[in-house]
Formats: sequence, structure tokens, C-alpha cells
Amino acid sequence: MTSSDEKELHRLAAMLETIDGSLERSSPLREALQKAGIALSVGFIRGLRSDIDRQFEQLGVPLTDSERARSRSMGIDP
Repeated sequence: MTSSDEKELHRLAAMLETIDGSLERSSPLREALQKAGIALSVGFIRGLRSDIDRQFEQLGVPLTDSERARSRSMGIDP
């Protein structure tokens, strides 16, 4: 992991920590938040920052016909 990756991971982790602090201790949302933090850390450690950034940039972008067909072939209704 580069120093830039480490800096970005710390920035994102600080945001997750802020969200965590706003939740009740018994909130079931904490599990999702904790797992998201773990997944983010593992992704960065494995050198997947560019893939994570690319996926993030694609959020909200309509699926292509081939992506829609692939989803349907896996039993997912896009």
C-alpha cells in the first residue's frame, strides 16, 4: 500500500468512525458499518484502491445492455 493509499484509507476510516459515533450502541446498522470498514481495509491492503475508486465512480450510472444481460443470467433482476 502506498502512502497515498494509507492516507486515503485513514480519511475514509475517520468518516466511518464519525458515522459509528452517531449510532446507538445497540443499532443493527453498526454491523454493516463495521463490515464495510473491514472490506475497505482489506481492499486497500490488497492493492485494490483503483478498483474501489472505479466502482464508486460508477454508482448511479445506468447499466449497459451487456451488464443487464449478465445480471439476468445470474438471476438478478436489474
